[in-house]
Amino acid sequence: MTIELNEVRLPGEEHTLSLLADEGRLTCITGGTAMRRTRWLQALMGFEAPAEGYVSVDGEPLAGGCIAHLRRNIAFAPDCLTTVGELVPLTPPTIHDVLSLHANHRLAISEADIDEECRRTGMGSSDPLQRQKGLLLAVAALRRKPVMIVDSPLSASAAYLHEMAAKEGRTVIVATDDVTVVGLADNVVKLT
Repeated sequence: MTIELNEVRLPGEEHTLSLLADEGRLTCITGGTAMRRTRWLQALMGFEAPAEGYVSVDGEPLAGGCIAHLRRNIAFAPDCLTTVGELVPLTPPTIHDVLSLHANHRLAISEADIDEECRRTGMGSSDPLQRQKGLLLAVAALRRKPVMIVDSPLSASAAYLHEMAAKEGRTVIVATDDVTVVGLADNVVKLT
């Protein structure tokens, strides 16, 4: 699946952004603030409409049925897991918390599958932040969608994300300023 931003400017942004994210490649949005990078990921998923320019999926403009098709084919690993209105999570989520999310509650994966995938991500440590991000990334990966979008991945997952694109042929898009992840990306787009 190929996702393209063509001279897209989001409301309130001064500059446009163009990128082409292809199958088998790791594409990275870097620069700016974490909030701005996350906003661009939301635009890629059709949650934020451009003020100008367009987003397309496999050459089709992102609108109507195309948005629904895209979202069915995306696995998203957010920066953190919070509920609506919650500013700071009090404790890292458990495997059960992540699997109980609407998009994940019917997944046929076991805790052993998730633990193994967490180890593969390089983030199966006892550090709470790394464990939380590893858990979110592992569940997204186990959804086996052709497009993987990851917000603020850590250095430890850089090789895993690159391998997911190169060996599994997925379209992997990340938003980060982590130099290790940026260094392994096939395509880097810097916000100005």
